[in-house]
Amino acid sequence: MSRFIQPLEGRTLLSATSTSIANELTAVQTAGSAVQADLLALQTTSKADLGKITADLKGSPKTNVPLLKKLAKDQGALVAKIKADTALLLKGTASSTKGAADGNAIVANPALGTNPAKIQADVTKLATASSALSKLQTDAANTSTVNSDVDALTTANPTLTALTTDGTADKTDLAAAINKLLADATTYSNALGSLKTDLSTLLPQPTTTPSLIGDYKGTLKTKSIAFGLGSQTVDFEIIVTNQTLTTLTGTIIADGNSASGTIEVTELTTGKLTMKLVDSGTTVTLNGKVNVVTTGAGLPPGSVISGSGTANINGNDIKGDFVVTKIS
Repeated sequence: MSRFIQPLEGRTLLSATSTSIANELTAVQTAGSAVQADLLALQTTSKADLGKITADLKGSPKTNVPLLKKLAKDQGALVAKIKADTALLLKGTASSTKGAADGNAIVANPALGTNPAKIQADVTKLATASSALSKLQTDAANTSTVNSDVDALTTANPTLTALTTDGTADKTDLAAAINKLLADATTYSNALGSLKTDLSTLLPQPTTTPSLIGDYKGTLKTKSIAFGLGSQTVDFEIIVTNQTLTTLTGTIIADGNSASGTIEVTELTTGKLTMKLVDSGTTVTLNGKVNVVTTGAGLPPGSVISGSGTANINGNDIKGDFVVTKIS
């Protein structure tokens, strides 16, 4: 195990630290508490203002009953939507707690980063929670119906000065409470985003290490008919002359049929590898891995590429598993 851990720890992979994760988690929790307080204030204020308006209309003509019911219904529906949206947003707090724990585990033991499933799940949940801000902003902006309901009541009762005062207060209080909630919700969403970004640095990152430049030779065992023949093992070669973070320059040769040019590549710090080469109608797609530590046979990192692939070369379809070893 130590033979595996040491080379990995020697790389500069991690930017997240226990300190940064702790600070980001605190920011999420602090902002989350503010959002919860804002939601409670909105609900309390809305209920109180509706109570005042109801009291103002006591003893007024029965024609006010449907107008008051409509206001209560619309304002209640607005607050309920905001509450539901806020609940979705605040799911990020639990996700942050779990993500921070998973992140700290990798910071303490980088070898755990070779199995990124937990962190990827955490990052996805944080992104989902953060995206709830958009719906909250949209729903919270729909105050025009409530304002119209208040105006309809005050217009129908021009001599009820208390109603006019309390109706204006209802609209003002609602807007102020929503604006405060949205401001803190934005801060909260940004805090989720910061933690998500930090945790993302613990995921396997694109790299050029180990280098793939060289001549790899080996075999490909086909899974289906190729070149008019049944399943067979054919010579397979990958020649790479240049490498960047996203491309390789080189040639892929299968049973003497070759394709050359720019190869789209993703090489991750875990050794996971994808390649795609398109050359004059020829398409080769490979998925596999390159060894990131010394092999059992003593070959250094970057010596062996293995995986599966598909190709259409000179009108011939190939699909199979391959293993190639760097010879130079």
